[in-house]
Amino acid sequence: MNSSEADSGRLLANRYRLDEVIGAGGMGRVWKGSDTLLDRPVAVKELTTPPNLPAHEVEVLRTRMLREARSAAQLSHPSIITVFDVAEEDGRPWIVMELVSGSSLGDVIREGGVLPVARVADIGEQMAAGLSEAHASGIVHRDIKPGNVLIDGRGRAVLTDFGIAHLDGSTHLTSTGLLIGSPSYLAPEIAHGHSATPASDVWSLGITLFQALEGTLPFDRPTPVATLTAIVTQELPAPVNAGPLAPLLRELCAKKPEDRPGIDAVRARLREIRDRAEAAAPAPVAPTLTTTVPTAEPRSEEAALAAAPPPAPEPAAPAPAAAPRGTERDRSRQRGLLVVAAALVVLVVAAGTTLYISMNRSGASGAGLVSQQESGAAAPPEEESEPPAGGDGGDGGGEPEEEPSESPEEQEEEEDPWAGGLAVHEDSSGFTVEYPDGWTLRREGHMVYFDNPDGGYLLVDQTDDPGPDAAQDWRDFEPIGSGNFPGYELVGIEEVEDDWTDAYITAADWEFTYDGRNGRMHAVNRGFHTEEKGYALFLVADNDHADINRELLDRISETFVPAA
Repeated sequence: MNSSEADSGRLLANRYRLDEVIGAGGMGRVWKGSDTLLDRPVAVKELTTPPNLPAHEVEVLRTRMLREARSAAQLSHPSIITVFDVAEEDGRPWIVMELVSGSSLGDVIREGGVLPVARVADIGEQMAAGLSEAHASGIVHRDIKPGNVLIDGRGRAVLTDFGIAHLDGSTHLTSTGLLIGSPSYLAPEIAHGHSATPASDVWSLGITLFQALEGTLPFDRPTPVATLTAIVTQELPAPVNAGPLAPLLRELCAKKPEDRPGIDAVRARLREIRDRAEAAAPAPVAPTLTTTVPTAEPRSEEAALAAAPPPAPEPAAPAPAAAPRGTERDRSRQRGLLVVAAALVVLVVAAGTTLYISMNRSGASGAGLVSQQESGAAAPPEEESEPPAGGDGGDGGGEPEEEPSESPEEQEEEEDPWAGGLAVHEDSSGFTVEYPDGWTLRREGHMVYFDNPDGGYLLVDQTDDPGPDAAQDWRDFEPIGSGNFPGYELVGIEEVEDDWTDAYITAADWEFTYDGRNGRMHAVNRGFHTEEKGYALFLVADNDHADINRELLDRISETFVPAA
């Protein structure tokens, strides 16, 4: 029973229509579909197998998929995917489930970066609630990880993929090449070859929360064997962003199963931490922007077609951006174009691929999407008044002689923040960008900030999963992302066409204003992408400096060189 993939428009069991693929994994695809009888959207999981897979291996996969449906169908909880039906066609099962309009937690982390403590505690509490329901029914999930947690548009966390779950009283599935979990999330006892227990799910929950907070996996190594060795022998690295969650993470990731708290106790702790973190948050909070461009390409096996909730707000110092003007602009433009041209030659020779640009992806975020919080902004510096006209040094009689005025070139050179020199940032991820010397560089996960000491900031983000059209990506995301900004007013979403955009496939600006803590703010989120990478340059300034903001962003864009 080696299966072939189905086509769009197919009707299963004379009832379920397959509309479009929204996810793909090792053993199947997930379709967005419609229940034509009840007129409601559904998700349909299709089993696909390699053409030369032995018959007994195919049967194992079929049994696993039926077990997934049976395991989830026994459970009824808001944080567990709801299974509606199983249709048998072509000698294989098709699982009909609720359609969760959202992204996986894995996509959220990859495209938007690390999440704040309150958000992670909230997601963790919901996951713990779902696991509590499963454990009470004798079901161990065995594959808890960010890719198996969906987050819908209202923030609901939903556990999915019970394909390798174990039910009390059922036989264990054993087969050559059949994975029984993702190595980076496996508990030490599983690495030792012991059976999974509810405590094993607790460990995997801890690793998932660690990744959401820190953006990395604590025991991830180049090979599965090295990863499992680290899980067994190494201590959990000290988290940097966990705050009040740090002690709980250490307990969840205790090496001995008996030293880990029960899932109900975990849920209570997470709820308490979430409530305290939310109560301590200042109100009103500054807006958070998720800038990773969504993509219509299939992602994880259970991923659905909607943007993820905003990731963690990051501190910044939004204020008026300085104005780049004068002849230095022309020199910088030439430098940027030369660098881009050189990069194009290298990329064409080395990879032989067509260059293309646009950004969570994002990650990602998403591409070109950034997570950013606008905090208290300093007032714009007042302009110096011109010196009064002076006399000739005599007794004040006679007509005063005017001081010779500066030439336009000299005035522009003095106002040009780039006149003090340029600094080049060569990022560890591969991109290069020039920025005004004296701006402060800092990194938050995969996001890179450049803070203007006089106020204002630039945020650079990237994703490995860019969308096909930057402008359309912004239009799709704008109705969701705009809700994060008080007093949001759209200026426009427009394609960007300039000399520097020749190096990319598409480029577009999402420009808007909103109410910041210290007045009206102006923001431009510029997304662009190559075939492999998507980027976003997010620039915020006082709304009185909108023209300066756009000009500065143009200057930075000209010098930007994507990763090879």
